[in-house]
Parts: sequence; C-alpha cells; structure tokens
Amino acid sequence: MYVLSNKYFSSLLQQFFWVARAGTGKSTLLKAIVNQTCTKGDSAGEKKNREFSNLYLLNVDRKDSQVYKKTFPYVKTISFESLPDTNRKSCIVVEDIIHITKKEEVKLRNAINYQAHHKIQKIICASHAIYKNQIYSLLAFFNFVIFTSAISNVPTIRNVFNYFKVEPEQAQKWLLEYKKQGRGKHGIYFFFDCEKMSFNVSHLMLFKQIKLIGILGSPSTGSDAEIGESNKESQRKQMQLQFDKFVSSFKLKCEAGAIFSIIINCIDPAIVRPHDLTVVFFADKNKRSKKLVSIVDYISCLLNCHEIPSPSFLVLHRFMQSFCYIPKIFILNKYLKKENAIKKTG
Repeated sequence: MYVLSNKYFSSLLQQFFWVARAGTGKSTLLKAIVNQTCTKGDSAGEKKNREFSNLYLLNVDRKDSQVYKKTFPYVKTISFESLPDTNRKSCIVVEDIIHITKKEEVKLRNAINYQAHHKIQKIICASHAIYKNQIYSLLAFFNFVIFTSAISNVPTIRNVFNYFKVEPEQAQKWLLEYKKQGRGKHGIYFFFDCEKMSFNVSHLMLFKQIKLIGILGSPSTGSDAEIGESNKESQRKQMQLQFDKFVSSFKLKCEAGAIFSIIINCIDPAIVRPHDLTVVFFADKNKRSKKLVSIVDYISCLLNCHEIPSPSFLVLHRFMQSFCYIPKIFILNKYLKKENAIKKTG
C-alpha cells in the first residue's frame, strides 16, 4: 500500500475519464478535479495560479456552467466539431458522453490522443456508462478512469477490467475490495491508472489518502520467479496498449499490432522503453554512445514496400531475428524480404 500526494496528479498532463451514476457525487468531484488539475502551485505557501485559464465546456448544463464562470476568466461552450479549434493550454470538460455518434467519437479520440499532447491541454470526460457505446473504444487513451463508490458501478468497473485484460480472479479480488472499502459512501472514489495499470482507492475526496488495491498481473503471493514473470506479462500488456494508441490511425494497424505482439512476447520487455517503445543500442563497443531505435518506426518500415531501411532498422531487424520469427506475410518491405538483405547491406 502507498499514499500519493496531490502533486502526483496536478503535475502531469492528464486525460480523466469519470464514470458515475446520477446522485453519487459526480458533479462535486468533477468541479474539484477541474479546479485541482487546471491550476499550478500548492497550498504550502505558494499561491495558486491558473495554468490553464481557458475552459471549454461540452454538454455541461447551464447551472454548472455558471459555477465555472465564477472561477475561470474565459469559459466557452462548444460542440464536438469545435474541439480542434480550442486554444493551447486549455482545460476541456465533456459531460454525458454516453450517446455520441461515430463522427463525434473520432473528434474526441483525436482530441485525447493527439491534440491534448500537442496543445498542452487537459481533457476531463464524464459519463454514466461506457459499455456497448462509442466510449468503450477510447478507454486506453485516458490517464485515469474514475468511479464513485456506488455499488451500481460494479458492472461498469468489471467492463473496464475486461477492456484492460485483467484476469478474472484478480478482477474479482479488486471488486471485493471495491465493495468493502467503498460501501457507497460519498467522498470515497476509486480509479484505474491506465499508465501503471493499477486499481486504487481515494479515501478522502480528491486524490487524498490514496491506497493501492492492486497492479495488473501482480500476484499477492508466489515465488520470486512467478512474481517476476507476472510483472513481465503486465509490462507486455501495457506496451501493447501503448502501441495500439500510437498506431490507432495507421492504415495497416491490424498487421502492425500482430507484428508487435510477436516481438514483445519474444524479447525481454525490460529492454524496451515503455513510454516511446524504443530499444537502446550502444553505438560502439565501449558503450559510450547510445542510440535509440523505435520499434513503431521499424514495424512501419516492415509494412512499407519501398522504404529503404536505415542502418538502425537493419540492426534492430537482425536483433529481432535472433529472438523470434516474423511470418513472411507481414514483411512487405522488398529490401527486408530478401533472405540475405542484412548481409548484403551490412
């Protein structure tokens, strides 16, 4: 178990997804999240300043809009079509997104996956449900998925666990902890950290008195070897989700996903940097110079018929071949398709 301070959340660029039933404290916490994450500074003598002075509201009712206007200098109500036109360093609140069209889902996906990072924005979404609608496909793009402690959320939480491939036995243990620690009380919230693949509880309103319930794939008991292998499997699942995010708009994303799955299950995930999926190679024998090679770009090269592989890709290709076999149907690059391509080039 561990406790995290507010700075853990306020210092990161976050996309929050907030799931709650009506009358369970959704509005109260939503306003607190906006106030907390769209400011910088802390309560320890440093004055809070608005880091994100622009606030955009989508599907927010008039009453809540008036509350936001009292605390932000610029508040504007927008539509899904207007998401690409929002300013840099802005906060965007999207409520009641249970019923959105495919076109609107694409706009929201682009905002969360691309726009939030390049425009330094924070996007906070709220919905009463996620399953069998357009929202379900967006879960991997958020940093946190937050739940109230209402017992009626159990089916929704189970769907979230299924989405992130939490094993049934572990999911059941987490749900038991949810029922035990939550008990429908106001002020107690649970959240799934999509980056660390962990399930957590906040016992005091907004991310205070936080305790870890569990990490995906980590057993509570077992030998060191079993725990180590379980941690590797957890790393692989996180990287697969990260890769899927990177190639979400790639034309051959299914083929790319299959190749990455083969690679990440053959090599030790510890050699891959999880945030950008690169492998570190030493450029000389003395290990004084490092070179980063992107697995994402390498796979893109494999699927490009005419791209001439760079020396770095040839090194990575040779490395991959020593650990796993990539089926020929996935190697579309005419240079890498040749059996002796590496020998002739290198």
